[in-house]
Amino acid sequence: MGPKKFTAVNTTEALKAVRREIGGDALILSTRDTAHGVEVIAISPVTLQQLSQQGKGVATNDASETAAGQAAGALNQATSLPPAEPAEPSQPLSFGAQQGTSMEQLWSELSDMKRMLQTHLAAQAWGQLQATSARQTQALQLMLNAGFSPELCDQLARELSEKDDVDAPVADVLQVLLEQRVSSLDPMDVFDQGGIFAFIGPTGVGKTTAIAKIAARCVLRYGREKLALLSTDTFRIGAQEQLNVYAKIIGVPVTSLRDGEDLINKLKSMSERKVILLDTAGVSQRDIQMLEQSQLLQTGAPELKRILVMSSTTDLRTQEDVILMHQQASQTHTQRPIHAAIITKTDEAAQIGPVMDCLIRHKLPLIFLANGQRVPEDLSQANAPYLSHRSLHPRRLGGAVEVLDEHVHLLMADQLSQWKVSAT
Repeated sequence: MGPKKFTAVNTTEALKAVRREIGGDALILSTRDTAHGVEVIAISPVTLQQLSQQGKGVATNDASETAAGQAAGALNQATSLPPAEPAEPSQPLSFGAQQGTSMEQLWSELSDMKRMLQTHLAAQAWGQLQATSARQTQALQLMLNAGFSPELCDQLARELSEKDDVDAPVADVLQVLLEQRVSSLDPMDVFDQGGIFAFIGPTGVGKTTAIAKIAARCVLRYGREKLALLSTDTFRIGAQEQLNVYAKIIGVPVTSLRDGEDLINKLKSMSERKVILLDTAGVSQRDIQMLEQSQLLQTGAPELKRILVMSSTTDLRTQEDVILMHQQASQTHTQRPIHAAIITKTDEAAQIGPVMDCLIRHKLPLIFLANGQRVPEDLSQANAPYLSHRSLHPRRLGGAVEVLDEHVHLLMADQLSQWKVSAT
């Protein structure tokens, strides 16, 4: 198996076909216009590695010639050209490799070629979009500066093009489109139903403080005798002390848990409590302790509702990782998916676009925003118009990190197949 040829009406569609069949890590070997459309030739890293392995055990020069020759033959076959004659020892090898060049150097050359082609294609697509739709390009640049992902940027830019009111500012149109995608729940409706609520999330996002704020409101609404506080956080002494201080202020004791069986017994003794708030240990989403803690909750209370606490100061890729890892840990045949989310530290974040992007794409409903350390004041119900406006207007003290017009195609190049606006 060698390189594959893909033909489509334009470059974007051809790259989408490459991504579907080969994957996002495919190496683009060539691209050209034909009578039938754009032709792209690509190869997977696995295939290239197999070609490399076939040459192992041979002298360095022979191995390089063998693997490079096989790659060249496969490429010629994919492009319907006759196989190239074997290179003489004193002549250059296929793909620009010289005699004695190792497969590692060949791999490096192909990777460089891929990056160059992606950058070129992205610049071409961005130039075409600028020529055809100034408002779409303005929308994309605005959203990239706000920290949104290529997927959501692309969706909103295309929808703006379909429903755009040319008399309305682009930011206003985007704000309306974002508002329509924000999902929220009335927090009082959530807690009025009663039950066990486990607050999950990585360390440092503000779970304990958020619980204290919610606990204070529950005491005012239901009374102390209807609320219980539990904690699985036996790793950090400071966290236990913090929750104990808050609990003492509102007059509700905190009960620490050892394991799933202990959780079962504690819940039996709290059957008269309407709302039980459970503080979990803050650990990395990739730490084995996160999985162990999820197992503890599954064993002790499979019917509990998980509330994901997310800091708005966390970058986009980490937010995505947190959501995916916690979803994978919680979605079993006995456990429910994440019930809702809370955004914290909105007062500290220069931009909240990344966290909003993740909530929208993963369809996680929002119940609270936390914008400070005061208990219980700095907690408010999710407000879609405010969130949309704040997302599109990040705070700026300078232009050093601004995404300028000449930078956009460089951002597009890394994830070119996710951008579809150039094809509209």
